[in-house]
Formats: sequence, structure tokens, C-alpha cells
Amino acid sequence: MSTTPLTSEQISELANALSSARKDVRILDGFPGPIPSTLAEAYVVQDGSIAASDQPIVGWKVGMVPPDLRDELGAERILGPVFKDVCITLTEQQSKGQAFELPVFAGGFIAIEPELVFETNQDIAPGSINTADGVEHLVKAAYAGIEIASSPVIDLNGYGPTAIASDIGNQYGVILGTSISDWKTAIATMETSTTINDELINTAPTDGIFNGPLSAFAFMIDCCAERGITLPAGSLCSSGAITGVHETLVGSTSTVKFGDVCTMNFTLVDNKKA
Repeated sequence: MSTTPLTSEQISELANALSSARKDVRILDGFPGPIPSTLAEAYVVQDGSIAASDQPIVGWKVGMVPPDLRDELGAERILGPVFKDVCITLTEQQSKGQAFELPVFAGGFIAIEPELVFETNQDIAPGSINTADGVEHLVKAAYAGIEIASSPVIDLNGYGPTAIASDIGNQYGVILGTSISDWKTAIATMETSTTINDELINTAPTDGIFNGPLSAFAFMIDCCAERGITLPAGSLCSSGAITGVHETLVGSTSTVKFGDVCTMNFTLVDNKKA
């Protein structure tokens, strides 16, 4: 991470390099420029990638800042856009175990993350909500979900949170499974598990992410407000990795279970061939 502020030219070049690599499905063997020194800079780079996309944003992923960097960066979490073309709603059969495929950047960074996904029930304009008063009333639905974390930069996570935020949060897709009835009560006793290539990787409480999933939902609202972004009704919030960030490879088969509510069986495939 650089300690020198990026110039406007460097920010433009970085946004172009990252967005064009995604568009062209071109793997990068390193971060393509100086790493932003602040999250504010990283979000300006991210804004450039958003502007370069022809896809509407349907929601946002929330990721964690490592504890040892939170004071330095002044944040506990980061934000990245979810574009319409990589947001997939599963069929009822797929939410009950029918196998499906998910595309990723073959040769790039690849990880799967079980996540609770919230849907907003109203438009949220910047500054219109004081999240300290609570945000549960803004939830229309909560879904069993998966974030597909994938980037053309092969070791993106190794460059730190500002690099991750620059490359749209290291996000390639959000998968919506079953809508969870009476979600707040249900997740209080539910466990989520991840299995990759028939090996159980981890099991964790569905509501066990840092300060709870609603804190991630509140962060999305606050961060978008700071950036002047309106959240339309129906916006999604992928609230954070429940069982962890599980790096894997093209061809791997995985099962993500949200208790007995949703079972998702999938194989990761090369997005050039999908």
C-alpha cells in the first residue's frame, strides 16, 4: 500500500486496467499499478470501474478489513458493487440441491463465501437514514446466498483492503437461494456449512459475522450515503462471509448449506467458456 496520494492520472489508469481486464477476461499476474493509500482513493478507482460497466448495479457486497488495519484505514468494512449480469437467482430446485455451474476467472483469484443477503424494502437516499436508530425495518427479505469472489488479479487479497476495494471489492457474483422465513428468529439458531470437493471446510452460526449481519447492512447504507449513492428499493446487501473466504479452483465442486432451509450444490467453471 502506497503512502503517497495517487494522481488523477494514476487513478484513471488503474480503473481502466482493472475494468478492462475484467471485461476482456484477461488474467493479471500482479496489481496493475500503485496501491491506493486510503479507502477514499480506492473508491474513486472503483467509481471508474463502475462508470466503465454497461451493467446496472443491483446491490453491494460488504467485506471485512483485517483488525490490524482498521485504525489505519478508519473502517471495519469495505464495499463493492454487484452488477446485474452476475447476480443469479436460483430456481426452487437449485435451492434444494440440484447442481448448477458458476463462472469465475480461471487462473485469477477464486473464492466462495456463504453469505446472508438482505434486500431493501424502500429507496434510501444519502443521509435519509440514521442507522444508529436501527435498520431491521428496512429489510424486505433475507436470502441464503453465496458471494463468488473472483478477480483477474491472481493474488488480489494479498495486496490489502484498498486494492480489493479498487477492484470492485473482489466480487464476481452474488447467488440468491431460498428466502428465509422469519429470518431473524431463524438465523439465531441456524448453522451454515461449506464443503469443497467432498471435504467439510467449516461450519459456523449463520448470524455469527462480526457484530452481526445487520451491522453490515447498516455499513452499506452509511458508506453509500458518504459516497452520494442512492439505494433503490430492492437493492441487495451481501453481508459478509459466514464460514470464511474459501479459495479454490476451476472445476471444484462445492456444497453450501443454510441449516435445513437451503442446500446449494455447484461447480466452478471458466467464465471464458460459460
